[in-house]
Amino acid sequence: MLASRSIIKSGLFRGSARLTALKTIGAVVRIPETLQRRFFQSSSSIMAANFASSEYTSAFHDLPLPNTETLRMGALDYLQKYDPKLWYDDPICSLLNGDKLTSTAPLFKTTDFAGKENGHQHLATPEQNEALKEHIRNYKSPYTDIRPELRRIEEKLLTTHVGFLIGNQCVDFGKQDGITEMEESIMANAVERKLNDMVLQDETDGKITISRQPIYVSCVSNFTNFLDLFRKTIRSIELGIPCVVLSRSNTVQHSYRWTELLAQLLKEEAIDPGMLTYMSCTLDDVKDITQTCKDHTGNLYSTCSRALAENMMSGYPKTVASTGGPNTLVTTEWTEDVKDAIRMSATIECAGQCTALRHAVVPSSVTKDEINQLFEHVKDIPDAPTALKESMFDGIFPGHEGSLAPPGGEFMKHGKKDASYKISDDLPPDGIEEYWRKVAVDFTKMSPENDKNVLALASWLNKNQPITLAVNAPRTKTFDLGMSLFEKTGLVVYTVGSTDNDKNPCALTCQARPQEGEVFGEFPPRKHLRVYTRFPVVVPSSTPAYDSVYSTKYLESLSIPEDMGRARDILKDVKDKAIQGYCVELFKYLADATSENPKRGFGTSRTALWGLQRPPIVPGLKTVLRVRRSLDCMAPVYLLFFATNARDQVEVSIPSSNEDLISICEKDGIPVTIESEDQFDLRTTEEHPDKYYNIVRCDLEGPMK
Repeated sequence: MLASRSIIKSGLFRGSARLTALKTIGAVVRIPETLQRRFFQSSSSIMAANFASSEYTSAFHDLPLPNTETLRMGALDYLQKYDPKLWYDDPICSLLNGDKLTSTAPLFKTTDFAGKENGHQHLATPEQNEALKEHIRNYKSPYTDIRPELRRIEEKLLTTHVGFLIGNQCVDFGKQDGITEMEESIMANAVERKLNDMVLQDETDGKITISRQPIYVSCVSNFTNFLDLFRKTIRSIELGIPCVVLSRSNTVQHSYRWTELLAQLLKEEAIDPGMLTYMSCTLDDVKDITQTCKDHTGNLYSTCSRALAENMMSGYPKTVASTGGPNTLVTTEWTEDVKDAIRMSATIECAGQCTALRHAVVPSSVTKDEINQLFEHVKDIPDAPTALKESMFDGIFPGHEGSLAPPGGEFMKHGKKDASYKISDDLPPDGIEEYWRKVAVDFTKMSPENDKNVLALASWLNKNQPITLAVNAPRTKTFDLGMSLFEKTGLVVYTVGSTDNDKNPCALTCQARPQEGEVFGEFPPRKHLRVYTRFPVVVPSSTPAYDSVYSTKYLESLSIPEDMGRARDILKDVKDKAIQGYCVELFKYLADATSENPKRGFGTSRTALWGLQRPPIVPGLKTVLRVRRSLDCMAPVYLLFFATNARDQVEVSIPSSNEDLISICEKDGIPVTIESEDQFDLRTTEEHPDKYYNIVRCDLEGPMK
């Protein structure tokens, strides 16, 4: 699956002429018309659920329309009856084969988002840890398809139990607006159900094999209902994949409670209880279990910080992590609406949303007093249920002790509000601290309309990889500025707004509706992707697809079309028939996915465009492929560039000892740099690291490894 990009435009493109002009954007992926015609005719054979394919696009239609007031009333009714004693009287514990694993050992005290005690937990004993290992190593799923049962469960969760889900998250994580998450979940679940149907059909047709080894679900607290319960756990179990849900060090109560509820609902549907396990374990025990059972398990899915993802990936290479980044807002004007956009983006869910603002680029004329005044209107709230009642999402919990505040010597603290900021004429250093659940903003005073500054900002964005970039300027200028930054970067979500038109308001960083084609993802910097994750993740997508492989028989059945020009010559030199077929499959996918690129989103509140994007178009910036073995290792990656308008953005590096590969590349007209491993490392990581957007080591045995 290729990396996705969403371009979110806040109502800027009302006219068809402007939308038609977008078809010529150089930053989106295109392939030559001859290949487009040749492959699009047979695109129906590709894996249907791949991002941006025609079948993927069809999944966004006929979605349910949730009643948000019904959701709110359900949550408020649950909160009114909520008894805090329950989480003490019924402590968290491991769940194994439908049984609760308790002990006489002292109970551990759990804490909420503010660091306040909120319940008890049984941590697994050594004997219980061994029982968990035994189950994970030896359990074999008896199912390949239990969609009807799981979808009946899903319906109950989204109706009968919806107040339970929203309410528990509200009191444990301090979620102010669980309504919007549940609205998104109801609609996006429908998309991902269709994508799961496509994946299962591809397996039935013999194209792929879905791994049914147990997977781990490492829960995120701020979006656990949609991301963990539905798109990871339920979507996996319904295709016969056992799930092991991991406990957390804090805000653990609400994810345990949905696991316990799901176990009960599985029992009511007569589903084998071994399909769902909960590990109430210390961090050291989690590491021990995941590492000692790694030959028997599939992916570990997590949405977390980059530091945590790196730690997990180092011990468990099958980690599939979505990671945060310093979300950035750029503005050429300092208006009341811009200040509102900055304030709301910085305080959303008390800085506990993955799209919360961390960095703002503002005009050089903005003063310290003006920035300090911006936070005057931040709203203090006593608790999350109050925010839920009042339909708020951007209140802050002043002085909470659930996470560390920014250091006083480095940041300035507002005199009355629990908000910190830093002001500089320079861009922040790479890798700035997130300060999760604390309002902290780095302000860079610079003109983003200056070409030199735009290049510097683009370079910083590519190194630090925010999830979202919001761009605001007068309506006559904002599209050009947004397009310039879009073409020079490789982020996932871009939002463009205006500073002088009420009908086209300012853009926030904290907005994306994946159910409407505003496809979402949290990617690490491309060059370092494998430090943090096995694959990048997009939403919506089919979670089981991330642990599926193509059938060798299917790939070997794909023949090389005649009219492919030089691409045919390269493919004929690929020796492994399965890899050759995989390259043909990639060509078919590109032809299908780019037949309309970008695509129009499906929402009505703003105009959205989404699809495949080229690597950043910056002079001299390239992706380098280091190939030490064979053309078979290199071809699936190289041909993605060769077949598209990104052909001049890749270079190939080969050691001088590999004379056979050098000869093949010369014959096929592939430019190469011949150098030793030491020369390559020196050039790409020490002498000219900024010249390389991505470094790909093509040393794998094949595309299915």
